[in-house]
Amino acid sequence: MERGEAAAATLNSQLSTLNSTRAATATLNSQLSTLNSPRTANGGHPSPSPYVPDLGMGAWEESLRVGLPDVFPFGDEHLEAVEIFTQGYVRPRFNSAAKIADVGARLAIVPGLTTFTCGATTDGGYRIDWTDAAVNRDTNNLMTAAIELFRNGDVCVTTNGVSWTIPRELPFAHDGFGQDAEWIAANFTNATEIAAAGGYAAWVDAQVGEGLTNGLYKLTVGVAEDPPETVNLIVGDTSVAVTNAGEYVFLLEKGVEYDYGTVPFLTNVTSAAVDDVPRAQVSPRLLSAVAGGTGAWTVDGGYENREPTAEALGRVAWWPLFCGSPDVSHIGPDDGPVTFDAILSDYCGVSAVTYEWTASEGLTVVSPHAQSTAVRIEDMPSWAEAYLAVTATIGTKTLYSYTDRLTYGTNDTPQVHLSLSLPSKLIVRDQWMEGSESATVAIAFRADAATNGELRVWLERGAAKVETSAALPMTVAIDGETHFSQRFALDGIAVSDAQGDVEVRCAFVDADGVTNATASSATTVLLPQFVSVPSAPATGLAVVKGAGVGVTLAVAPQISAGVLTQWQTAKRKTRTQYDPWMLRAVGAPETTLTMDEAGVFALRAVVLAGGGCQSNAVEYVHLEDEPYLTTLEERRGPCRSGDRNHIGVATTQGLLSLRAAAVSRLGQQTYGKDVFLAARNGFGPVKKGHWKCNQFVADMAMEVGFVVPARHRSRQGYDYPPLANEWALESASIIFWVYLGDAYPEPGFIAARPSGAGSGHCGIVDYDGWTICARPHGVGRKAERMLDGTIHYRRPEETAYENNQ
Repeated sequence: MERGEAAAATLNSQLSTLNSTRAATATLNSQLSTLNSPRTANGGHPSPSPYVPDLGMGAWEESLRVGLPDVFPFGDEHLEAVEIFTQGYVRPRFNSAAKIADVGARLAIVPGLTTFTCGATTDGGYRIDWTDAAVNRDTNNLMTAAIELFRNGDVCVTTNGVSWTIPRELPFAHDGFGQDAEWIAANFTNATEIAAAGGYAAWVDAQVGEGLTNGLYKLTVGVAEDPPETVNLIVGDTSVAVTNAGEYVFLLEKGVEYDYGTVPFLTNVTSAAVDDVPRAQVSPRLLSAVAGGTGAWTVDGGYENREPTAEALGRVAWWPLFCGSPDVSHIGPDDGPVTFDAILSDYCGVSAVTYEWTASEGLTVVSPHAQSTAVRIEDMPSWAEAYLAVTATIGTKTLYSYTDRLTYGTNDTPQVHLSLSLPSKLIVRDQWMEGSESATVAIAFRADAATNGELRVWLERGAAKVETSAALPMTVAIDGETHFSQRFALDGIAVSDAQGDVEVRCAFVDADGVTNATASSATTVLLPQFVSVPSAPATGLAVVKGAGVGVTLAVAPQISAGVLTQWQTAKRKTRTQYDPWMLRAVGAPETTLTMDEAGVFALRAVVLAGGGCQSNAVEYVHLEDEPYLTTLEERRGPCRSGDRNHIGVATTQGLLSLRAAAVSRLGQQTYGKDVFLAARNGFGPVKKGHWKCNQFVADMAMEVGFVVPARHRSRQGYDYPPLANEWALESASIIFWVYLGDAYPEPGFIAARPSGAGSGHCGIVDYDGWTICARPHGVGRKAERMLDGTIHYRRPEETAYENNQ
């Protein structure tokens, strides 16, 4: 028998032995496990060591392959895992039809002859070597080969000393690398002018400088170190292929919101902006004096930067300065109409700008939607509360400005002025004026000549609603005065059983006892108001990312026209941890919010009333105890009336479907501990007295089309899904599911809590971050320890997302 024929016979004999011996397969799997040993401290695998199977098995056999999860964890558009076939090629895992690279021949590993090694390289790549591998099982035709995978995506293949490189194809379109000449020529029609200025960075600097009013500003993005692979840096419609550390500049337009971030996501990226107008100390809502008067207008605008994350791009924008002019301290009926202007500084954009003027009682705005308007004096009630405000809306952004030092009236002899100032009067919660020290009553007297007499102040109506430290009625002596003013407090205004008015009256009585002038000021006692989401069902609202959600702040009809509402959300992390409140929109008490970020969000409304003064914030809460399981011992849900309510936002429709499947089982006893669960979905039955949380998770996921692999087999031969501890631990790789660790919860995520003393607990994240799971008496909701910061999350692979749209 020839040498080649003898070797082939030996191989066939060993292959037969492998197919008939489960122990042999276990030995091979143990060797593969050794090859996938834990990473060293520097992030790579240990140095390559020889790997020689003790079985004469052809490399084309399925069991002779090596899975390398998380070899290149950078980004989501490169390799998340690699599968090596000792037959001579490398491909992405999960049975991808496409190969990353191959050596061009079908190799076999021959015991005692072939050496096979693989492991990390010193530069962060990965190398696979075959030495004296048999081509097509022919030991007379041996090949020495290698495949090396580099961090930047390139692949080098070597066969019998001949090497060639397969460059990575970038997954995004690009013009040149960095802001080089090719990039400039492809993106700008004035490339010659830019070159003459000394390059793109120098040209941008010439467009942005103190005193220029072209409506432009410069954004500088700093990349701290060379990225491990080429990154697409995106700012609006412009993108740059980044291969090196450095600074990248962009010339942007004010009043426009730009998407901003890197794909794949890159850490250690900073950004800073430079404005045309010198105003380093100006920030949103800063009181800023305007030349020509003693009043003050507020200023809104400035640089905004919502940092990008690994899941989504951020947003960058610079809003122009906005203010009103002129500032005046007093307007009288004999002054005639006064013209006011809305000034939007350094805005040259093409987006339409709309203006809206509002004023307090007694002032009439002639042209409420024009940039300039005349203001007339009609009456003079509540002079201490007089205000004039204007907003400018650019796209979805509203800037606002107001003066609250405006007074108006006459100087006839004598004259009495009175107002009742309630900082939080528009929104009444559990106790009226909650969060405010008191209501302020202001009285004033004016006369053209010195006058003797007294001011008398009393409550005309609503006395039962007021408990105050001030002695009412009160009397203030006027001895030879021409001007007199005084303020005092009404503390502890209480809520009555019904709405009604509190009216304060003031009268001037001269020395002869004649009442010469009177004034009054009233305010309405309002019942508690609330925020609602009309589309939210009893089981809570969960929507897909990008959806619009209608929200409403309930206000009394008599004040609805004067309410300007800030809508804010706060992203939930754990039971008690939330990100800071973030402004979503400014507008009417009823509006639609675009939920453009995935997660679980609290919601609140902040009312801007009168001159823009801020009332108490009103949060979205449960108005009733949460309805729960009617067939179980637990009769009520975990959320009580007055607890914070939420809006859940899922990345994909597939996650929403998974959450909906779990919600549809609430109250069912099928998965109770003392219930026998029949075999289903390819998994075996679960006996009475056994916990079923992992079976519930697997059944719901498979019902909506996701794949859950079998992880265990009983003595009776039944397969079972992964245990809760396996869902919770990164070391337990579950095919088709991405481990997220301690992440922000999202509807449809698998939530798992590990336990060293048992199998742990797992469930499916609901709209509010709580977990739907198999509890002792059936399917219910749980949060006490499922939102305490110890929970780990998983989501389906991206391909599974796509298949469930």
